[in-house]
Amino acid sequence: MDKLQFLRDCYGLLLNLYPKTYREEYGKELQAVFNLSLDEAATKGGYEVEKLVLRELIGLPKAVIIEHSRERRKSKMKQTFASRFDFAPGSWPESFAALAPFLLFGALPTLLGYFRILGDMPLWLDIFFVIVFWLSGLSLFVIGFAKRAPRWFMPYLGLPLPVVSLLVFNGLMDPEWRGFPSLVQAPWLARQFVYQGLLWGVLILLIILLFVLFGLIPRIRPFYNRIRDDWTLFSFILYGTAPFALVLSFDDYAGEEPYLFLAFLILAFGGWLYLRSNIPWKRFLSLFSGLALSMFTAAAGKAILYAGPWPRPKYFTWQTEMMSTLIMWIWLALIMLLPLAINLLPGSKKHLQTT
Repeated sequence: MDKLQFLRDCYGLLLNLYPKTYREEYGKELQAVFNLSLDEAATKGGYEVEKLVLRELIGLPKAVIIEHSRERRKSKMKQTFASRFDFAPGSWPESFAALAPFLLFGALPTLLGYFRILGDMPLWLDIFFVIVFWLSGLSLFVIGFAKRAPRWFMPYLGLPLPVVSLLVFNGLMDPEWRGFPSLVQAPWLARQFVYQGLLWGVLILLIILLFVLFGLIPRIRPFYNRIRDDWTLFSFILYGTAPFALVLSFDDYAGEEPYLFLAFLILAFGGWLYLRSNIPWKRFLSLFSGLALSMFTAAAGKAILYAGPWPRPKYFTWQTEMMSTLIMWIWLALIMLLPLAINLLPGSKKHLQTT
């Protein structure tokens, strides 16, 4: 009996030669089968025990090598797919993934739309690019969520926020409402500032609500802690709201493609500077400056277009058209300053030590 127990123990030690995952899944089963075979061989007598041990020793090296090779192939396949999106900070792949909302979904479609107006865009090429844009966008969204929102994914989280804000604004606001009675006789600048304040104020409330929810939901709390430890990530999320603001500012305009294209390029350049910097204040200034320059480009473009030939009756001046975009920028700039205000709230231990 002592001899059989010794063989069982030796077999248990030899099982450690298998990969850990295979051993955890099948180790107990292999040990149980060997124990039963050993008891059966001992019952038969003769050299049955020795034959069993010899068969196991002969077959063990091959089985171990096969399982290690299989485990290595599985690990390599998993690492190959996942590691493709583990971009090094500041690398070109990370920059392309992060700037896709401004380049791939902003500047490039605007340029193609300009060629379409000129009649230089074949229909098949137009359909091809539309399919590529949608597939690329959906793929990047899925990958970003699957990777638990890495840094390059931050602008994607900001893209739908102004759309939701506009839907809420239109749902709550009466279409026949013409403003507060006290503002009816107020200057146009004051009325425009209040109107856009109501529109973008919904976005401010939405952002604050989301931030509070991030801190309350346990499953999202690691993401919340990341934002608290690096407040510029929150700024990068809000930077993703700028493309919608640019498109909204050129509503009902024709010939805006060159200015919109340039504004998207400026946004992309500001995002690229953010990714290349390691100093929080420089990263924030890159985003803040990119937003300002892009909105100023849009304001100048609107002024030039409105001052030129206009296919419809003009109810305003080019100055008011330009100022409406600048007022929009003021509210967006206030929104971009929200991370600075939230950064003053009590944070994690790491955040307090950093501060």
